[in-house]
Amino acid sequence: MASTPEARVIEVPIDNSNDVLEIDCSQLPEHAAEICDILENEGSALRFYQLFALEYYKQGQVEEAVVALKRGMAKAKANDQTAKVPLLNFLASIYVQKAKTAAGDRDIMLTMATTLLTEAERIDRSDANAHLNGGMLALARRQPEQALQRFNAALKAAPGSVAALLGKARVLFGRHQFQQALGLYQQVLRLRPSGKPDPRIGIGLCLHRLGHSADARLALARAAEVDASAAAPHILLATMDLNDVKRLMDPQITAAESCSAEQALQRGGELLRSAMERLERAYSLQPDKAATLVRLADRVFFAGNHEGARVLAERALRAADTMALQAEAHYQAGRAHHAGRRFDLALDAYQRSVAINDRHGLAQYGLGQMQLQRSDMAGAEASFQRVLERHPRCVEVLRALGHLHARLPTTKAKALEYYEREMQAAEGAADADLFLEAALLYEASSARKARRAYAAAAALLARSPAAAAAVPELWNNLGALRHVTGDADAAVFAEYATAARLCTGALGGARTRLADARRGGGSGAAARAAGAEVQRLESSLATITYNVARFYERCGRWGAADALYRRLAAAVPSYADARLRLAHVALVARADADAALAHVAAAVEIDASRAAAWLMRGNIETARRNVQDARRAFEHVLKDISKHDVYALCSLGNFYLAAGRSEAARAGDAPAPAPGASARARDASRAKPPSRDLAAQNYARALEFFAKCLQLDERCAAAAHGVAIAMAERGCAADARHVFQDVRDAATAGLGPPALTATAGDVVFKAPGDEPAVAAADESCAYPPVASDMLLWSGVNVAHSFVEVGSYRQAVLAYEAALRRLRESTRAMEESAGSARLFVVESLELQEEVADAAPASAEPPSSRLTDAERAERKRVERDLLMYLVRALYIQAKVAKDIEVMRAALGHIRTLCDTEGIVLPESAEPKSLADGAAEKDTVAESSDKGGSADADMADDAVTTEVNPVAAAKDDTAAAEEIQIPAAASSDKKPHARISPDDCLILFDLALIEQSVAQLVSDQPESQRTLSDLSAAATDIAHSAAAFNFLATWGKAMQKKNQKLFFSPRLATERALYSRSLVSKLSRKLQEQELFERNRQKHVEQWRKQQEEEEQRKRDELQALANAQREREGKLLRESEERNAILREQMAASTVAKQQTTADDFDTPLSGSGAAGGSSSRAKKSKARAAAAAAAAKAEKDDFISDNDDQADYASDRGAGSASDHSGSGRKSAVSKSRFPKARPLGKKAPHAPTTPRGRVRGKPSGGHTDEDADASTPVPRKRRNISAPMISEEDEEEEEDGGEAAPIETPKIKSKAIITDSDDDSEN
Repeated sequence: MASTPEARVIEVPIDNSNDVLEIDCSQLPEHAAEICDILENEGSALRFYQLFALEYYKQGQVEEAVVALKRGMAKAKANDQTAKVPLLNFLASIYVQKAKTAAGDRDIMLTMATTLLTEAERIDRSDANAHLNGGMLALARRQPEQALQRFNAALKAAPGSVAALLGKARVLFGRHQFQQALGLYQQVLRLRPSGKPDPRIGIGLCLHRLGHSADARLALARAAEVDASAAAPHILLATMDLNDVKRLMDPQITAAESCSAEQALQRGGELLRSAMERLERAYSLQPDKAATLVRLADRVFFAGNHEGARVLAERALRAADTMALQAEAHYQAGRAHHAGRRFDLALDAYQRSVAINDRHGLAQYGLGQMQLQRSDMAGAEASFQRVLERHPRCVEVLRALGHLHARLPTTKAKALEYYEREMQAAEGAADADLFLEAALLYEASSARKARRAYAAAAALLARSPAAAAAVPELWNNLGALRHVTGDADAAVFAEYATAARLCTGALGGARTRLADARRGGGSGAAARAAGAEVQRLESSLATITYNVARFYERCGRWGAADALYRRLAAAVPSYADARLRLAHVALVARADADAALAHVAAAVEIDASRAAAWLMRGNIETARRNVQDARRAFEHVLKDISKHDVYALCSLGNFYLAAGRSEAARAGDAPAPAPGASARARDASRAKPPSRDLAAQNYARALEFFAKCLQLDERCAAAAHGVAIAMAERGCAADARHVFQDVRDAATAGLGPPALTATAGDVVFKAPGDEPAVAAADESCAYPPVASDMLLWSGVNVAHSFVEVGSYRQAVLAYEAALRRLRESTRAMEESAGSARLFVVESLELQEEVADAAPASAEPPSSRLTDAERAERKRVERDLLMYLVRALYIQAKVAKDIEVMRAALGHIRTLCDTEGIVLPESAEPKSLADGAAEKDTVAESSDKGGSADADMADDAVTTEVNPVAAAKDDTAAAEEIQIPAAASSDKKPHARISPDDCLILFDLALIEQSVAQLVSDQPESQRTLSDLSAAATDIAHSAAAFNFLATWGKAMQKKNQKLFFSPRLATERALYSRSLVSKLSRKLQEQELFERNRQKHVEQWRKQQEEEEQRKRDELQALANAQREREGKLLRESEERNAILREQMAASTVAKQQTTADDFDTPLSGSGAAGGSSSRAKKSKARAAAAAAAAKAEKDDFISDNDDQADYASDRGAGSASDHSGSGRKSAVSKSRFPKARPLGKKAPHAPTTPRGRVRGKPSGGHTDEDADASTPVPRKRRNISAPMISEEDEEEEEDGGEAAPIETPKIKSKAIITDSDDDSEN
């Protein structure tokens, strides 16, 4: 039998003897085979193999334990396989333990353990140890569900199995079921309080996860007290302290706990010291424990001792008994190599850590960093993505992925996505670097988002003045973005001023440090660093100066901008952009094309390969109308600099578009060879290419350039606009209109870039270390120059397209919208000029010598509009007004709408007033009488034709879809109507009339003629004499204007000057106007006669209406008087009847009183009694007769009232017969429904009533049925008036000598009528 554990001696029975062999476990042979031989010789049981294997295992000789177990299983008898099961379980558990540390052979070990456990279960399925080892194997395979099933099976077989309870608690802890796991650990503690592993450690971990940190600390402290040699409790307590330190360093947590920064630092220091003390305690207890070494390596690394951290990590790696600790040790070693810039060793350590534990997030992150450092972008992204899958809100991984994709040219949008996710995950705790990196990427896609990102970074850096001063480029970029997005001038100025102030201050400090370093030796690292800093800040200051000058341009301070550019060109001679901006200022502000070309030539000398300089030259030559030189400049850019330059491609497209338009116009004007022309002339005509073919070729070339622009940049609005213009001019106006509308919508929404113009250089975004670089583009502000206002010109061309397709109303609306846009932008630029002089960047003030070198005329009055821009806007407004008048004219002609024609006339007259365009005094119109006297054949034919008006001129009116900012076509149609300005002024007439003025005069005369014709054609009822008078005045002016234009045009033709109208057509129009003069004179007479007759008829009708109204008023008054008379009569009659009734009632009352008095005076004895009785009988009969007379009188009164009512109803149109029949029916109904009720002529006995209206009976004497019925009152809606009567009971009381009740005289009303509704209510 085995000895006790303290003896460590195993007694092996000797075969065929009672003796035993004692083997001391402390002196076991080196090889387990010797012990196995002894056991085989003695024929020992299999349990002895298990005991010796356990001793070898405890001594760390795992392989010898395996040998002993295998020898024992080999000796197992076939008929006693049950004894083999413990050996199988033991060997399986050893393989599971070996799998935890064997990284390469892990799967092999687990497979062997699985085989052994399968064999054990085959032999004995109810063995608890087999289920327990199966659970451990499932845990090693990371199959928690299967492990939980096996542990439950083990507990079912052995409910008190501590190992099974610990295993189940571990599974539940891993599934975050901490409350259930806590219960199991507490059960183990009750079963085995001093067992190992200590369940108190599990209890502490569960309490910590449940949020009971104080209780968790108590449990771990108790575990340290119970086992003073255990290092695990100290390690866990140190880990809790370190985690608390991390929480205190989080500003969001400290803010939520209302903890100040000083308190957080103090508490964090205490916890950090406590953690280090506990780690040192654990290290002193178990110096070779891997968990302790790993934690110490982590703390030493953060203390800055990277080499010490590496040494501790390597020691932990040698002592690690689990794969998790091995992975952590490799990570700590790799991090130490990483910090020491030993990247190859770090990569190897990270890879080993990930190979052991692929869920180690920090090791995966470090591996991704090393792969990124080696430019392995795919591998780095895969590593970072694996971390992100498990930690989707990890800001470090999101930052790394954003930085990775930002370095790739095609994935910058994905980089922005990761940066935005990091901003959301940081929740207000993001640093300035994040916003700076995001802002640099936003610059290419969204200027507003970039501005917000820079603003966030500036707000974070502003908390530290030193950090803010180190990056003045941030405020420069912020100002540039505000400039680009069209923010207020004050906001842009504030950012530029801050950038200039910080940069000049930092530059001064850097120069001082450089001088000090050079005095101290000059060749050290400090001098080199100071020199690099000075160079960076000088470059940044140049960029800031350039942007400030651009800001001055925006404010209209052209002189200040010119001075800054000159200063910049002198300070940095290689700064070509300053030369180009000087050229722009000379061209725009001073209209000095020669000076602009000189500056461009200087820029080309600095850098001949700079496309912006050649583009500027092409634009200047275009402004000088040297179109061939401009074409060569643009072609030079495409051939020698960049064949994909969008600006040059678009400019050449515009060039060929203009050429095609010119050739098409020439083809329309050139006459064909006459039939009798010479053969040489016909041959020359055939040899020369037709203009129509040249126009088609030029349009095709233009479309090629525009198409290539759109291939390179699908958002190029200028190219799309050019394509639409070519389509419209080639006859596809409907399709072109859709393209124009798309361009306008994109410009309105801000989706496309502004049109490309003649400016060179944009505001510069500067990052530390960047060289200044500028692309050719226009200023992007709220209202660009009129020539590049894509929103304006797309709207104008949409209106042109509507005219072409006949939608004149839509065209008018589009022209009006374009005019509003132009006037609003002009007004905004003029109004914003007042405060421009207030913005002065003091840190960039010019030196005296530089200020003196600037030209004195460089500073015009402060305004965003230069004289050239103002003149251009005025010209464009005039053209737009003429387009509007033309659309209104055509709409009125088509619809024959005189009001629309008058609107056109009003616009063009306003334009003439604004421009001061009037006829010369010698061409003033004649009077209408003189004009009527000049009759000719044209007038006669007009009278016969009726409405043969100015339709002959309609064929000459064409709709030309003009390109953006294109000049007036030389071959414009003669009668094309241009547009007037809406405002009027008091300008004096021009001394000499210009061809443009003559065109406006022609349009004015034509519209006046059309208005006169429409008025003349109107029916007499739809026009007035004033309309005809105004039309006569207009036609007289039209005739005079046409006469003048015909004479002036013939004179100009003799001088071979270009005209925009035909003098012949003006002559015909003048003749037609004279015919209208005579026609209108007759119409005036006819209209005057018609209006006189109409006025006469109106007066007659008005008089008739007044007479009719007076008659109706008289009739109404007569009816009212008759009504009043009838009502007065009825009132008098009623009063008379009431008076008679009152007299009768008074007489009846007096008679009753007299009778009563006589009754009291008569004696009651002897014969006198009989006589008295006879006397009373007579008196009673007299009273009855008087009552009957009164009743008859009342009845007569009731009947007479009905008669009066019938008479009144007959006066109002109702028949009296129906009223009488109705009253008769009412009496019949009343008698049939109430047979016991007294008729109206009889009066009910007077008696006081109760509140409910019932009659109280006499206290003495009974009532008969008749009396009871008679005494019961009938409810009435109206009070019934009845005369008082004495009943039989009263008579009996008098006979008995009783005193008669006093008689109450009721108030009498004139009428008492019962209606059907009263009878119904009584029923």
